[in-house]
Amino acid sequence: MKKFKFRFFIDYEREEQWINNMAEQGWHLKKFWPFVFLFENGISDQYIYRNEMVLKRKKDYFDFLDTMNIEHVNSFGVWAYFRKRKEEGPFEIFSGKSEKIKYLSRINTLFILACLINAFAVLLNIAPIMLTHQVNQAFPWICLLNVFLISLLTIEIYRNHKHKKKLKLLTHIYED
Repeated sequence: MKKFKFRFFIDYEREEQWINNMAEQGWHLKKFWPFVFLFENGISDQYIYRNEMVLKRKKDYFDFLDTMNIEHVNSFGVWAYFRKRKEEGPFEIFSGKSEKIKYLSRINTLFILACLINAFAVLLNIAPIMLTHQVNQAFPWICLLNVFLISLLTIEIYRNHKHKKKLKLLTHIYED
């Protein structure tokens, strides 16, 4: 049996946690798209899932993970999901705190770019209003949506920054 679930996540760790909770209930991720997840019913608590933003050399990276019994489930854009059998032990994509810090920096770079694009869209929507003094009914809603997205992304950038700071502190403590 298959099941579609609709969810909006901006925090990749919460999304990952939700996917793993679904796996504990016997629902295994097969595919995903923005806000849509396709699950297939199977054995409960069989896999551990991880997601990652993969930008370069995808095939080489997927082949490398395959040598460690890590299965590439699905990709959409720069995002990919992987899984490993739970019986094989813990499963982490990142080998250490410094790799996690770099990863959070890459995510923040993507989110900052998305914020700038949305800010530019707000300016493009406001410019005709300023020039013609006429308001199209769609403009305020589009601007509000862009501002809302900027707000969500800014909150996540801040959370990632705090997480990075904490990891840097832990890395520094363990180096001494």
